[in-house]
Amino acid sequence: MDQRTARSERSRDRLIQAASEALVAGDGNFELQQVAQLAGVSVGLPYHRFGSKAGLVAAVVDRFYDEVRVVISLSDVTERDWARREQIRLSRLIGFLYANPLARIIISALSREPEVAAVESARWGELITLTASNIRKGQQRGQLPQHYDADTLSALICGGVRHAVGQALAASARPDQNALTGQIWTWISSGLALPAPASKS
Repeated sequence: MDQRTARSERSRDRLIQAASEALVAGDGNFELQQVAQLAGVSVGLPYHRFGSKAGLVAAVVDRFYDEVRVVISLSDVTERDWARREQIRLSRLIGFLYANPLARIIISALSREPEVAAVESARWGELITLTASNIRKGQQRGQLPQHYDADTLSALICGGVRHAVGQALAASARPDQNALTGQIWTWISSGLALPAPASKS
């Protein structure tokens, strides 16, 4: 990467970070002039890099889901039992969404904005595809019932989790994070008719 490209990438990153901060501070609203000031760039640069305010918001949302993808990758988890892996994945996802102030804004406050909806639809589509792949792996290992259609089941799980967590994030008094995780996992495991975990002696 040459110096010019590196500088361009740094300015793009600064703008996305500044827009993220402005969205949080403004509870979903900001002005491009404010973002340019926070990023330490000219007022015209956001338009040059992203075309419009909507384009910048879409970039913020896309970056947010890049982070989600990393959080739920489980690249550091060696556990092979499907149920245990998915419990860990769910716990990490909800923990990330509860801790990230952008989560409520993106999932609840901005979810009806066309530019956000388009990115969200694409990124949740990716998550549904990944979840379907994980379900198939569980079926191949005999850890999940074979009669389930992985794609349909994945859409049900991802959609349910997304809307349940979105509602929790938007609530005036958020449910306890661990309690919410437990409730959602109970719904998933009951729907899949998973055996109850063995009790510890």
